[in-house]
Amino acid sequence: MSQVPNNLLEVKGLSHVYTLPSSSLFAPRASLQALQNIHFELAPGKSLGVVGESGSGKSTLARLVMALEKPTEGQVIFNGQDLNALSPQQLRDIRPHFQMVFQDPYSALDPRQTVQQIVSEPLHHKSRSDMKELAANALLEVGLRHTDLDKYPHEFSGGQRQRIAIARALITRPALIVADEPLSALDVSVQAQVINLMMDLQDKHGLSYLLISHDLAVVNLMCDDVMVLKDGCMVEAGATEEVLQNPKHLCTQNLLAAMPGSKYLNPSFLATTERSRTDS
Repeated sequence: MSQVPNNLLEVKGLSHVYTLPSSSLFAPRASLQALQNIHFELAPGKSLGVVGESGSGKSTLARLVMALEKPTEGQVIFNGQDLNALSPQQLRDIRPHFQMVFQDPYSALDPRQTVQQIVSEPLHHKSRSDMKELAANALLEVGLRHTDLDKYPHEFSGGQRQRIAIARALITRPALIVADEPLSALDVSVQAQVINLMMDLQDKHGLSYLLISHDLAVVNLMCDDVMVLKDGCMVEAGATEEVLQNPKHLCTQNLLAAMPGSKYLNPSFLATTERSRTDS
């Protein structure tokens, strides 16, 4: 009998180097070390926040975890399987179990497709009627109506578009959602609603989140653990509460310095989320 892995996601020794365009015809091509020797684990139903300044490697990490790119070195192990060792067909078969929510809901949705087409895109080998039913149910879960299925993205606000993106990620019933700055393009009041929605969905479905963010206050609300990246390296990691109360690295301290007066720490903002972060 095969052993069930304790962790949903394991990242081992992950490094990635980008080769940059040459500055001239005969000049050697430079390289950029985007990530270097990253390690972490994520248990089922838990959330890990990945924070850092712009250019720290956060989005590269998200793309590698999603198997959208292959790492230069290291492994991404999802549910016991090394994603980069799988054949293209095996990767297609496992991909419904981990989905992504992108940063900008305005560019992440194809304006030529209806909401039904967008939300049902990750489904395979389903009948048209089943796809419509599943898409309608996914919309209801994120607070939209089944009558929205035939509409187009331009008919919705930014917050509603992000809900559509979350419905698309949710429709395959994934175990893991990678969310790359899912709040940064939204208005403050809408951000509260999306935070609340993501936390409620986690409680309902036992989701794990890998949350990419530049804001430790968002991570404080949503994540059990946090990892801080700087220049592609992990400089600090641990339980969110411990890192926030006792930051050891200057990068973490600088990120925390931006938190006083943050909208996420404002009691009136937290009240709009209808709940606060509680220990599991």
